Amino acid sequence: MEHKNNGHEQEYPLYTERIVPSPKVKYRRLIKTVKILLLIIAIGVIYAVADKIVIPVIMDKIAVRNRVVDHIEFTRDEYPDPETQQIEDQRQIKNDYDAIIQSLRSKVSDVQRTVVTVREYVSGHYNDNDSDTPYVSEEIQDDLVKLENNVEGYSTMGLLVGHLNGRYMILTSQTYTAAVEEYAVVVQDSDEYKAELVCSDELTGISIISIYDTQVTDADSQYMKVADLDNSYVLNKGDMVIATGKIYGTSGAIDYGTITNRTVANSIDNNYEIFETNLSCMKDDYGFLFNSDGNVVGISQVNSDSKLKAIGISDLKCMIECMINRQGKMYFGIVAQNVDSELSEKNGIPMGIYISKVDNDSPAYQAGLQPGDIIQGINKMPCYSIQRLNDKIYDSSAGQVINVSIKRKGKSGYFDASYDVSVELR
Repeated sequence: MEHKNNGHEQEYPLYTERIVPSPKVKYRRLIKTVKILLLIIAIGVIYAVADKIVIPVIMDKIAVRNRVVDHIEFTRDEYPDPETQQIEDQRQIKNDYDAIIQSLRSKVSDVQRTVVTVREYVSGHYNDNDSDTPYVSEEIQDDLVKLENNVEGYSTMGLLVGHLNGRYMILTSQTYTAAVEEYAVVVQDSDEYKAELVCSDELTGISIISIYDTQVTDADSQYMKVADLDNSYVLNKGDMVIATGKIYGTSGAIDYGTITNRTVANSIDNNYEIFETNLSCMKDDYGFLFNSDGNVVGISQVNSDSKLKAIGISDLKCMIECMINRQGKMYFGIVAQNVDSELSEKNGIPMGIYISKVDNDSPAYQAGLQPGDIIQGINKMPCYSIQRLNDKIYDSSAGQVINVSIKRKGKSGYFDASYDVSVELR
C-alpha cells in the first residue's frame, strides 16, 4: 500500500535521554589525584620526621654502642705473705733525717697539684617579682660571705685520681658529700667548678665526684695532676710521709710525719690496713699521705682520735676503680680475717680466710656460707687472704657466679665443700 504524505515529510519528535554520571565516577580522577597528593605529602612528612628525629636517634645509639669508653685501672699490689712481711719489717731505716726531709720537700710542689678544695656550691635564687633580677636570700648571703672568707668548716679537700671520658675524677670525704646537697671544686684557690657525685662508700668514708674537663680553664688544666697510687703494703713503722689535704683544720696545709703504728681493721668483704701517724688530727679533717716518691699511700680515715690515721691505698684500689668505672661497689657479704701459718698452728685451724660473720640475705648467705667456714680457694685457684678474695670479687661482673672452696668443721674434723656465689654490684 502506497503511503502519501502530500508533499510534506512527516516529522517525528526525537526522544533524548539525559544520563547523569555518578559522583564517584565523575570525581574519580580528582579523588585519585588528591589521594596521590596526600600520599606524597605523608611520605614527605615521614621522611622529614625520620631525617630530623628517628635517624639521628638511631645514629646516636649506634655511636654510643661503638664508642670506646675508657676505664680506669690501678696497679694491683700483692698482699705480702707473713714470711715476706717479716723480711720487710727488718729492713734498715735511713738514719740521715735531714736527707729524708729534703727528699720529701722536693715532692711538695707535685703533691700540691694533685689536691683540690671541695666546698658547697651556692647558686643565686631569683625574685618572683622580677625573674631577670637575681635575688639572694640572707641565708645564702651569709654562706657566700663565709665561703669568700674561706671559712674552713664549709670545705674539705679532694684528691685527683683519674682523668677519663672527659671528666676529672676526685676522691673526697663521704661525710662531707652526705652533708652538702651540691658541691664545687676549687683549683689553685681561684676558679670554681660545679661537681657531680659519682659514687659513695660509707664504710671507708670515700666519695668520688667529678667535673667536666671542658669547663676547666687552660691554666687550671695544665696545673692539675692526677695522683699516682703506690703500694702501701711496703709501708712500715718509722717511715716518713707527706700529709696534705685538710689537716689541723686548715685546707691545703702540708706537714711531714712518721708512721707510728700499723693495725688491721675488719670490714665487709675486705680488711684495711690502718696507719697511725704522729700528726695531730682535728674534727672534720680529711687528708692524704704521700711517700718519698710523691705517690699516695694512704687516705684519711674518719676517727675520733687525736692522731691522723689513714687507710692503706692498696686495700682501696679495687673499690675506687669500681666506683669510677661502674658507679658502684661489688658485694659478697662476709666479715673475715686471715689465718696465717702462725695462727693456724696456734689455734689448730686450717690456713685461709676465717669467716666470722655473714650478712643476712647477702650473696654469701644465699649460697650457703656460714660463720666458721674457712675459704681456701676461688674458682679452683688458691686464695688464702681476704685481700686476694677482694681482688677476685672486683674482677667479677655483676651477677657473675664464683666458686668458693672452703673447709667446714664437722663432728669428725674439717671437711671440704664448695659453693657457687653470685656477686652483686651495689
